[in-house]
Amino acid sequence: MEQVNSLGVLEQKLEFGQLRQELRTLCDNEISLFLVERMAFLPDGKELRGRLDQLSEMMTLLVSGAEVPSFRFGAIREALLSLRPEGSYLPVESLRPLRDLLASVVETKRMLEEREEDYPELYRLAERLDDLVDIRRRLHNLIDEEGEIKDTASRTLREIRVELRQLRGSLGQTMQGILRSAQAAGWVEKDATPAVRDGRLLLPIIPSAKREIGGIVHEESSTGRTLYLEPEQMVVMNNRIREKESEELREIVRLLKDFSVYVRRDMRQVQQDCQLIGIFDFNRAKARLAERLEAIVPPIADDGISMEWQVARHPLLERHLREQGRKLVPLTLKLDGEQRILLISGPNAGGKSIALKTVGLLQYMLQCGLAVPMMEHSECRFFDSVFIDIGDAQSLENDLSTYSSHLQNMKRVLREATDKSLILIDEFGSGTEPTIGGAIAEAVLEQFRLRGSFGVITTHYGNLKTYAELHDGVVNGAMLFDRGKIEPLYELYIGQPGSSFGLEVARKIGMPSEIIDYASTLVGSDYLQQDKYLQDIIRDKAYWKRKREEVKRAERSLQEKQAKLDERLEGLTQKRKGLIAKAEQEALQIVSSANATIERTIREIKEAKADKEATQQARAKLEKKKEHLHRKQKAIAMPKPKNQPIEVGSRVTLEGGNEVGEVVEIQGKKVRVRLGNLTMSVALDKLLPTQRATTEVVARKPQMISEQANERRLNFKPQLDCRGMRVEEALSSVTQFIDDANHFGYSPVRILHGTGTGALKQAIGDYLRGNPQVKHFEDEHVDLGGAGITVVTL
Repeated sequence: MEQVNSLGVLEQKLEFGQLRQELRTLCDNEISLFLVERMAFLPDGKELRGRLDQLSEMMTLLVSGAEVPSFRFGAIREALLSLRPEGSYLPVESLRPLRDLLASVVETKRMLEEREEDYPELYRLAERLDDLVDIRRRLHNLIDEEGEIKDTASRTLREIRVELRQLRGSLGQTMQGILRSAQAAGWVEKDATPAVRDGRLLLPIIPSAKREIGGIVHEESSTGRTLYLEPEQMVVMNNRIREKESEELREIVRLLKDFSVYVRRDMRQVQQDCQLIGIFDFNRAKARLAERLEAIVPPIADDGISMEWQVARHPLLERHLREQGRKLVPLTLKLDGEQRILLISGPNAGGKSIALKTVGLLQYMLQCGLAVPMMEHSECRFFDSVFIDIGDAQSLENDLSTYSSHLQNMKRVLREATDKSLILIDEFGSGTEPTIGGAIAEAVLEQFRLRGSFGVITTHYGNLKTYAELHDGVVNGAMLFDRGKIEPLYELYIGQPGSSFGLEVARKIGMPSEIIDYASTLVGSDYLQQDKYLQDIIRDKAYWKRKREEVKRAERSLQEKQAKLDERLEGLTQKRKGLIAKAEQEALQIVSSANATIERTIREIKEAKADKEATQQARAKLEKKKEHLHRKQKAIAMPKPKNQPIEVGSRVTLEGGNEVGEVVEIQGKKVRVRLGNLTMSVALDKLLPTQRATTEVVARKPQMISEQANERRLNFKPQLDCRGMRVEEALSSVTQFIDDANHFGYSPVRILHGTGTGALKQAIGDYLRGNPQVKHFEDEHVDLGGAGITVVTL
């Protein structure tokens, strides 16, 4: 079991090295190449998000059509490191890479300063760049386009180079004259040309002419037929050129040392520029790789726990299959807090290991800061560590068998894994006797589940499949198999276990039927029916899951209704308070008006000096005003008559209503009231006697009544649920329900009231006994609800 810090082994198992090598080919400078080599699994979510944001912006920038600057520059890192000691200097070959680096800095800053809002993460990198104007100006004066020191770098250098060119010109002319004379004398081959050795111009002569031409022999050909001679008259000229070349070199070194002083002064910023441009190029290389792989930077789940991959593809396998003209079957999976471990089963060579490696490789790519090949609406998460156990880990050196090695791996992961770990295990529990191997694997799986680890595990063991169905946190997954063609489909289906189809595959490849029949007999029918038993468990599990969801929906509905009722009650309470306040205000106005009338009357009596006739008139006015105010006060207060009985023929109004109806029948606490052409049943304590005339009800158009009746008939259901209602509310609903059922011709009907304290059932029974529309009522059959339901025959 290799954790992420064992990068070499982990990358080897996942074949990540192929992607690393491809990424190297996309880099344009030595710093980005260095970053590719150092690229590794990042457990720090904050740092990883920042790198992925940079990559995402670079991918957008490349496809935006913007002119992205070149990040290419030559080797400079080692030269900068060697410049730290005083007196050291940059070699000439490092000046052009430095110039290219600073040019890239200028272009990058200019590009991103115009796009700060679109690329905030890249802009934050560019803000740390410094184009070092002084160094760039000095570089411009020091070297030409090819990176060579200019003649104009200093007056001394210009004079030296002018003299050097003159000396070399004279040397060439002198050599040509000597060559022509030697050729005429036969001392030099007709087609021979001067040669240069160690910076000196030499004459190729035949050995016999050595004494004829004075000079110094510097070299002899391998055949001995040619000597390379420096004629005496050219020795002085060559020496002079050597001296001038030494002067030139000393002047160049002086210029380089002078320039290096300024670079050393700004060394920290130069190195930072170098590092940042390397990061820009590293991001561009990753963006180019993403384009090749058709990869994305996926969103990270808000809860930081879930991972839902849609159409995820193994990039290396996809490329390999494409070269063969075949298509890859993508992977879709979901792991979250409720199903953290995916247990994949299915036939051999059916794609289980590929699915496992796809999860491992793509998660490793993501946490190395790379884009991953999957659909855009996927969601990913980060892990602190990854453990992987794939392939044969047999070790001859450590005397470990395959199974012993697997156990060592399990021991390590049990010691180190947490709820933020991803565990990848291929062929879980294999390598030993199946019963023991399956039992140990189940015990280890239980520990993974209890500590909340995430994982993808492949297996053939039936006990693990059953375990997954019976325990929360683990979910079965099947690699689908075409039973008709007896071939794998390489498609993962989550929610049910897969079958190994061992007998079917054996039958397809032509194993003798007697062997297959004998093998079937050995394993027994129970084993062969194991998949069926698992399907039964899955079906039951799905049924109860559906029931739980229905209960949750019902609870939500009740909560919503309760909230609406609470809101309505609050509204009515506020309305009642407003009405009371208004009534009190009007009462105060009445009292004020009465007091004013009394004072005015007293004043009139005093002014009339108690004249009998005037006094009587004043009293008459006061009584008239008193009667008016009394009527107005009654209209405001509307006191409920307490002693006036309600009987057949009484005119009544519903409490809080304005319509006046006539009582046509009294049935205990229920009263039938006629309102125009309509008759309704109302609780007695909800009615108030009145002397007002009965309300005239304007008949609606028959067509509208018919439409409403039809609509009510269509919506009517022969079952009423009164559970949770108060007694008064339930009786009102039952009354309307019985009237509608009788009107629409439904019988029998059912009333659900529950058992509870029995008060609601008792009140409904008392009402039904007194209703002439009810022929008979009784409890429902015990298997269908018993005493909690009343069946009514009309």
